[in-house]
Amino acid sequence: MSPRAALPLHLEYTLLGLLRQKPQYGYDILQNWDKNLGIIWKVKPGRLYAALNKLEQGGLVSARLESGENAPARKVFALTPQGEAAFSRWLRSPVPSPREFRQEWFAKFFFFPELSQEERSAVYAGQIKAAQSWLKAQDELNLTGSAFEGQVRRFRQMQIQNILKFLTDTQNNQITRS
Repeated sequence: MSPRAALPLHLEYTLLGLLRQKPQYGYDILQNWDKNLGIIWKVKPGRLYAALNKLEQGGLVSARLESGENAPARKVFALTPQGEAAFSRWLRSPVPSPREFRQEWFAKFFFFPELSQEERSAVYAGQIKAAQSWLKAQDELNLTGSAFEGQVRRFRQMQIQNILKFLTDTQNNQITRS
């Protein structure tokens, strides 16, 4: 398995961010997700619990069983120092590709209130630079010139241009917002 494949995906990083707030039961995490992040994407309970188990096995999350008086024991998940460091790196790094931008950017944006103004500005600057490199890579593609390739290329260019416009517009709003 490559080192990249061993790293958590943005779903797992987002879970780390939710656990940063406080230790939680899986059910509570799911409720929090649906309430706050459901507008970005829906997560099925099975996927959420699989991701929590993966994070636990990777040492990014710890879990302890807590028994209830009239209920079966439940796992309480908490962020480890390694999980905190991984989340912090992810939050401050640019989304790696336009394909992942919608979900991953807004997942990161949800946690922006935890960053200082300078940190938010740095995240925006890094993401704008990444998007500019995506656009440059599209411009440098050596396509055969078929109508199909032209349409695909134009779509990708426009998509990235819109991401850049969105970032610039929201960066200005973010910087002036108190």
